[in-house]
Amino acid sequence: MTTETLIKKVRDELGPLHLQSEQAVAAAMKILQNAQAESSVQTAEKKFVSRNITPEEYVALLPAERRRYFSEAKKQNHRWIENQFENLKAKWIMVIEGQVIKHSATLDDYPDDEEFETFCDKTGKYPFIFFNPLVFAIEELATTWHKTKASGDSYPALSITLSGNSNRFETRADLDTGAIDSYCSFELLKSRGVIKTYLKEPEYDSEHLSQPFVYRAKRVSLELVDNNGVGRQVKTTIICVNDWQSSPFIAINPNRTFLLGRSTLLKLQPRLILDFAAKHTEVQFAEAAS
Repeated sequence: MTTETLIKKVRDELGPLHLQSEQAVAAAMKILQNAQAESSVQTAEKKFVSRNITPEEYVALLPAERRRYFSEAKKQNHRWIENQFENLKAKWIMVIEGQVIKHSATLDDYPDDEEFETFCDKTGKYPFIFFNPLVFAIEELATTWHKTKASGDSYPALSITLSGNSNRFETRADLDTGAIDSYCSFELLKSRGVIKTYLKEPEYDSEHLSQPFVYRAKRVSLELVDNNGVGRQVKTTIICVNDWQSSPFIAINPNRTFLLGRSTLLKLQPRLILDFAAKHTEVQFAEAAS
């Protein structure tokens, strides 16, 4: 109801109003509208409003509809989600019936394929999973080793081995200490048999360098071997990006296959010596892990 409509209704009820009375009615209307708006904001911050569908409903959706399932819930509940990330200090959260039922400050605790599928079957609900925007906070600072589009520029690189499903794949990864987590081509890891897909698998939309991309999170083993042949391995979660060759992750280095963030290296704890003259990375491990 507008202020003018309210004043007219008051006139119809009480008769002609003085100017001061009309101003009082208008002021009361404004106060009421502000209170309603504030109440709506508080409700949005305190209550999750989206409905979980069943696993069977999710499987029946087209890929774009599956991603919309997450993105629309993210938009509708963005204040609530932001509060959960802040209060829980979480990197990701899993939500069912308006409650955070799983969360973690690291992607290392993200459920693997079997765990996620079992969880869906057990609960009969397809959970909402939201990732903290910090997961995608990447400072694209091209410096050494892999040549980039910039003249005379290269990117630091490390040889790594990825394994999963009894398959192994070796590649050279761009080392980016400006990235927390790691990113790779979904198609590449799938073609090498390191990861698999399944019907209930979640897919998500995001952006990097103001460009959209589609991704899924996958658990793999990552091994780094030093110059003396000593290797260390860690189980980690990789952001697997669809259509990698058209994604923003190769904007700086068109030949990039993998972007290695610092969280994995903080677990492996290598000593890296960057030789800028030779454009070479030396990897050293202590005799025993700290």
